[in-house]
Amino acid sequence: MLSGAKGVNYAEHTREEGTMTSDDKALKGRMMVGAEEAINQLLAEMGEKEDLKLSDIERLVRVAGEQVMERFTAQLVEAGAQEAEGCICPVCGGEARYKGQKVRDLITETGEVRLERAYYYCPHCRKGFFPPGPTVGPE
Repeated sequence: MLSGAKGVNYAEHTREEGTMTSDDKALKGRMMVGAEEAINQLLAEMGEKEDLKLSDIERLVRVAGEQVMERFTAQLVEAGAQEAEGCICPVCGGEARYKGQKVRDLITETGEVRLERAYYYCPHCRKGFFPPGPTVGPE
């Protein structure tokens, strides 16, 4: 299950815009821009060719679809990796200190994603951790 910004469970969202948070509306806007860019590129490439075969159309659509999937994956992962406020250590319950953003490159089913997440350190138990966000381990 993928949780997004501020722990929002995307699976529980309805399609109605009125039930979305402002963060989700902004995310939706970014996702729609990415989809529109892929569509514009697809149409431009189709316009450059005169005699398209079915295999040409399939290839162009597949490339556009892969671009959209890769962008959506990156945007959803990024939305779930925002800095948590007032982070509590999951080990001892003490207040953890924000230590900056850490980068990790991931290979997903839809392409490569660079994940940048907030990293915290607990001075009480001397453990470092990433607050809850998208799960990046194998299912």
